[in-house]
Amino acid sequence: LDICQLQSYTLYMTYISRSIETKIKTLLKQFPCVAVLGGRQVGKSTLMKQLMPKSPFYDLENDFHLDQIKQNPALFLDDHESMIIIDEAQLYPPLFNALRVKIDENRKKNGQYLLSGSSSPELLKQISESLAGRIAVIELGPFQMEECWQNQISKFYTHLINQTPKAFLQLSPLYTRRQLYERCLYGGYPDVFLQRKKSQYAETWFYNYVNTYINRDIHRLFPTLNIETFKRFISMLAFSSGQLLNYALFSRSLSVSQPTVRSYVRIAEGTFIWRHVAAYESNIQKQLMKMPKGYLRDTGLITHFLKISSTEQLRSHPHFGNIWEAFICEQIIRSLEVKLARIDYYHYRTRGQAEINLILDGPFGVVPIEIKAGDTIRSNQLFAIKSFIEKQASPFGIIIYLGKKAYRIDEKLYVIPAQCL
Repeated sequence: LDICQLQSYTLYMTYISRSIETKIKTLLKQFPCVAVLGGRQVGKSTLMKQLMPKSPFYDLENDFHLDQIKQNPALFLDDHESMIIIDEAQLYPPLFNALRVKIDENRKKNGQYLLSGSSSPELLKQISESLAGRIAVIELGPFQMEECWQNQISKFYTHLINQTPKAFLQLSPLYTRRQLYERCLYGGYPDVFLQRKKSQYAETWFYNYVNTYINRDIHRLFPTLNIETFKRFISMLAFSSGQLLNYALFSRSLSVSQPTVRSYVRIAEGTFIWRHVAAYESNIQKQLMKMPKGYLRDTGLITHFLKISSTEQLRSHPHFGNIWEAFICEQIIRSLEVKLARIDYYHYRTRGQAEINLILDGPFGVVPIEIKAGDTIRSNQLFAIKSFIEKQASPFGIIIYLGKKAYRIDEKLYVIPAQCL
C-alpha cells in the first residue's frame, strides 16, 4: 500500500458510523453545496473523508491548503470539476463569493461542494449572505448512544414521528444502565469516549479542549472579549445546566452587565457548546415562567467542570438529576434532527413550580416529555404533565425513567425506560 492507501485503510478500520450519513448523502443529491457544522473535535473531518474518500480534501487550518485557495479562489474552483471537500471553510470568507459564482454557472448540478465549519456565527453569516438557496446546512454533534455502541437508532423516534404511541409499549432495551451512565459521564466526543478506559485521559483532554476552545476559537472570533471572564462564565454554565438561567446572578458573579451575559450565552450557543432552551409560551395559560434554561451540550464537559470522575460519583452527585436531564434531552433532540428537517423544543414551568423538562413541537404535535432519574414513578409527579396534555390538547405525553418496563399510566401518558432510547 502507498501512503494514501494506508491512510484510507486505517481510517476505514477505525471509523465509527454516524447517524447523519444518510441525510448528508440525500442533501448532496438535492443541493449544489452542503455544509456540516459542529463543535471542535466532534468528527466532521473524519466523517467527510469517509463519505467521499475519492474527493479532494482541503483543510483551511493547513497553511498550504489555505494559500492554494487564497491565490485565486475562482481559479481554484475552476480546476475541480468533481466534488471537493473544504474543511473549516469559515477561515477564508472570500471563498463564499467565489462559490456562489461557480455554483450559478451550473445551478442544476448538485453535490458540487461539501463544506464544514466549527464557528457557527461566522459561517452562517457567510452562508446567508452568499449561498442562500444554494446550500443545505446540517449539524454534527458528539457521539450519540447508537454511535457509541454501533446500534440501530431506536424505533422510539419513528413511533413518535408517526404518532403511534401504543407501539412504545413494544420497545425493548437497547443498552444496559451501565452503558447509559458511562455515556453520561464521559460525554460523546470521539477521542474521550473511545479512550475512556485510560486513567485520567478524559480530565486531561477536556482541560486542553476548553483552553483551545476559549484561547483560540473564541479569541479569534471575538478578539475584544475578556477571555478570563468568559472562561469563568463557561464554568458557571456547567453548574447551571438544567436550571433556569438567572442573568442577574451571572452578572453579579462575573461583574459584567446583563446584556454582556446575554451575549456570552449567544456565543456559547453559536459555537455549539450550549443548548439554549426557551420557555414554552401559551395563550391558554398566563402563569408561565418565561426565563430560558439550557445545558452544556456534552455531559462530559459538565462532569469535567463538576470534577466527577466515576459513574458512582455521578449517580450520588447533587446535580445528577440536572446532568441526566441534559443527557436525555440532547439524545432526543439530536436523534429527531437526524430524521426531520426541523423541530422546535422548549421547557415548561409555571409560577407555581409545576415543571416539564422538554416540550417538543413538530409534525407529531406538541408533546411533553418528563425525565426522571429514578426507577419508579409516583402519582404526585404526574400532575404537571397530565395538566399540560389536557390544556394543550397534546396527542400524548411521555415520561422517561430508569425502570425496566414500558407501560401506560392512562390513555395519553406513556412511561418508557431510558434504555429504550
